[in-house]
Amino acid sequence: MDVTTAVLYVVLGALLGAVGQGTRAVVGIKKRSDQAAMKNEEMKEWFDLNRLLFSLVIGAIAGSFAAVFLVGMEIDREFLLGLIAAGYAGTDFIEGIIETKLPA
Repeated sequence: MDVTTAVLYVVLGALLGAVGQGTRAVVGIKKRSDQAAMKNEEMKEWFDLNRLLFSLVIGAIAGSFAAVFLVGMEIDREFLLGLIAAGYAGTDFIEGIIETKLPA
């Protein structure tokens, strides 16, 4: 396998990992939005764009890690969904490590 192919797998992993985390974020934002509506809060009071962007980067990192383990596999539906799932689930794992190991 050449370097270009390996890099493409990792980039695809990053993109789809961010998609997985984005999916997770949309669910969380919707839930928080519903709670805020009940309390008459505006979105600007609770929404943090920097936190959202940081979480998308973490999803991209999780997807990239997963892609490294999958380099060389045929790119099919299961492969693509696996990278999305890695971003979705991997973000929880990485955020947990960050919160536990790094000072606030």
